[in-house]
Amino acid sequence: MSNSHCVQAMGDRCSLLQSPHYKEFWDGSSRVVYYKAEYAKMSVVIKLNRVDRVYRPPDVIGGTIIVDTPSSVSHQGVRLTAVGHIMLQLSPRQVGVFEALYKSVKPIELMHKVVDIQAPGKLPRGETEIPFAISLETPKGGKLFESFHGAYINIQYLLTAELIRGYLQKQMSSMIEFMVEERNEQIPRGLIESTTVNFYITHDTQKHMISPVLRSGGFKITGRVVTQCSLSEYVTGELTVEHSCVPISSIDLQLLRVESVAASDRTATETSEIQSTQVADGDVCRGLAVPIYMVLPRLLTCPTLATGAFSLEFELSIVVTFEVGLSRHALLYDPNATKMVSANETLPLRLMRI
Repeated sequence: MSNSHCVQAMGDRCSLLQSPHYKEFWDGSSRVVYYKAEYAKMSVVIKLNRVDRVYRPPDVIGGTIIVDTPSSVSHQGVRLTAVGHIMLQLSPRQVGVFEALYKSVKPIELMHKVVDIQAPGKLPRGETEIPFAISLETPKGGKLFESFHGAYINIQYLLTAELIRGYLQKQMSSMIEFMVEERNEQIPRGLIESTTVNFYITHDTQKHMISPVLRSGGFKITGRVVTQCSLSEYVTGELTVEHSCVPISSIDLQLLRVESVAASDRTATETSEIQSTQVADGDVCRGLAVPIYMVLPRLLTCPTLATGAFSLEFELSIVVTFEVGLSRHALLYDPNATKMVSANETLPLRLMRI
């Protein structure tokens, strides 16, 4: 290669290394330097100053908008929008499939705030950090409900950053969800502890059909549980298996949500399971107190509330599963019985932010 060609190649190499679209890496086997094209794209990212993204009115939501551009870009301003809304959906099992599809429930707007973060100008090449702060204020005559993600009711708060550009240019935006919590209520601790409810599960309390083996031999499970608890704590209690004619397979706690949506002249109510926690595995010793301890999930629970358009309630179901087919009692053995038979007891659960 001539000297002129070498100088030109070195000049091309230097220009490539200075370009943000190329980078250099070394291939150790052939000892050749390659240049790989990476077409950089413009991006907008929102970074909040709180890792958990939880805010309580009247907190100030602060953070940084990070704009990454491969070259300098002119813009018409940077805008930040904070919105909060409640999305309601009808249950097909309650109102029918066609009515649930074609009859929509209007969303409820909780907040809508627009703030101009930066005036029109020009952004340099590379990353540009734009700090922002927007206050989370409760609207007059309204209320900011806690964030909640359910099957038919969703309470969601979103923060959107927009880089406004020209008419024929592509608009750049980024969206992030932040969580809203209510301020803690001042409730005496003794009042919460006094809401402990005693329960018992027997073959006579079951509303569904159970195996003749269980009905003839009988069973009895007693216990107590706190039905009014804080979202930041746990559902606690204990249960005792006093008598059972057949072995027990497991004892589970099911957290249920009861979502009710008002539509026209009726209310569609649907109960669904949030989570299931096993408190005992296998045949439990008779007379032994088994502790109840269940953690509440954050986004899938919220304080119990009821409004004119919707309501959110929660329940706790204690489910006991029996191994009927493995009964050791000869007179009670039923070879045609279902192997797994369950009994349950459902209690209302009131959740609060204290």
